Amino acid sequence: MKKAGKLIIVTLLILFGLTAGAYFLLKGREGGPSNEFKNRMAKEQSDNQTDRAYQYDMPDKATVLATDGEDKNVLNFESNFVYQVSNSNEARARLDRLIKRTDADFDNPIIAKNPFGTMENSFYFYFHTSFRCMVRYTITVDDETISDHIRYVNNGQENNLAKEHEFLVEGLLPGKTNFIVMELVDSTGNTRETKNYQYTTAGSPSGIPQKITVSDGYSKSTLANGMYYVFPSGTPWIAAYDNKGILRDLIPTELFHGHRITASDDCILYQISEDKVAKVSALGRVTGVVQMKGYGKIRDFSYDGYDEVYWLGKKKKNEYLLATSFQTGNTRVVYRFKKDIQTGSLTVPQSGSIGVVAKNPSGVIYLDAITAEKPKISFVVGKKAAWKKVTAKKKINDNKKFTGWNTKESMLLSQENETIPAMLVQEENQYLAVEWQADVAKKTVQKKASATAVEAKSGSLLQKCGNNYVIVCGTAGTYLEMGSDGKAIRRYNYGSGLDSVQKLTLSGMYFYGI
Repeated sequence: MKKAGKLIIVTLLILFGLTAGAYFLLKGREGGPSNEFKNRMAKEQSDNQTDRAYQYDMPDKATVLATDGEDKNVLNFESNFVYQVSNSNEARARLDRLIKRTDADFDNPIIAKNPFGTMENSFYFYFHTSFRCMVRYTITVDDETISDHIRYVNNGQENNLAKEHEFLVEGLLPGKTNFIVMELVDSTGNTRETKNYQYTTAGSPSGIPQKITVSDGYSKSTLANGMYYVFPSGTPWIAAYDNKGILRDLIPTELFHGHRITASDDCILYQISEDKVAKVSALGRVTGVVQMKGYGKIRDFSYDGYDEVYWLGKKKKNEYLLATSFQTGNTRVVYRFKKDIQTGSLTVPQSGSIGVVAKNPSGVIYLDAITAEKPKISFVVGKKAAWKKVTAKKKINDNKKFTGWNTKESMLLSQENETIPAMLVQEENQYLAVEWQADVAKKTVQKKASATAVEAKSGSLLQKCGNNYVIVCGTAGTYLEMGSDGKAIRRYNYGSGLDSVQKLTLSGMYFYGI
């Protein structure tokens, strides 16, 4: 009896050990990606990679995405009045009803073409999986000169592993037969299941080239990851081009696109008319639209990341800083500038402060307590001689490192999640790309970095992007990415006038960024 009891105890201990081992093994597999997997993801999602997944037999093994006919397997949505929030809400409700009554899995997903109307040639996907995983998709075409577009979907769950998957496939090329290779990837980076899709897109709208002229410069720096969001003059479209100059996305507006697109956590914001800004989710859903009334055209805008859009507008002879709430739609006057100050652009609000580029006189105005009843000018960065007749002259921080500023054609185009602005300034006959760090509390500004922008011309704009700078010459219809050495890495010739160009990665929003 004693021997039998001991045998039972030993057996139970062994079983417990095996169970625990299996449990911790599984937990380990569902832990965060290994360094090896992280490096692989970074390489695959690099916009400088040259991989190609296309195979000759892809047309035979791919499921055709059909939006009509007997083989229809894709939902269609009305695209009229895209920027009415109520229409976006109706589309969301329709998807939710379908999700509720459909047991969608990887083999039989819910698919909709551009359900919210905000991104041409995109596809919405929804499905469940029996195990926690992430989704990787590859867009490839039968053209050896075009590299693949690879993204790991951001599902917002711990370690990016989930059983429920809802996302937007973006990056399809206009006027091409696109193949989408969709894979379920486990925590170790192994592909568990694969499914292929095929879709032939319509050509790009008139005046929007599918490929632009590209030439390499002499800089040894590497291009930053991301898409160039191009704002062509005279069109309502915002066009996204990759590092090779290939059109990947098209964003429609109502009438006017402005010159800025900004990213904030799980959304992007951009102008859709001369006086309206839309907030759009990672799925393309319009979650809010705000309008500035009574102050003319939007000169520039920024977003506080929570609720309010800050604008620059004009009424009679004075220029204003205004703020409009997405929740209430109400607009408040934050600050009225004196009639002798002409503004240009804004920084991202930070800790109750905001920076405003002044075109005349040249400099940057910093405002404190912008959520309070009476915000005040904290200090101004500029030359005392230029501001001697201006009301704020006593607050001038005449930084000797900045001599002879000319900011009349300068615009602040900060990179994603960046609060340190970069701008193009002219010192006599030389253009400089300048970044600075403002200490609002101490009312000081220190130059963080600068580079001689040898190819900048009159009318150029500048954006800091990683360690590089994007310089835009709108009148010439060209832009380039410049290394910190002041040399061009690559030049792009759009072929017609540009209002602006911004480079964004949208990492952590549209895709899982490491």
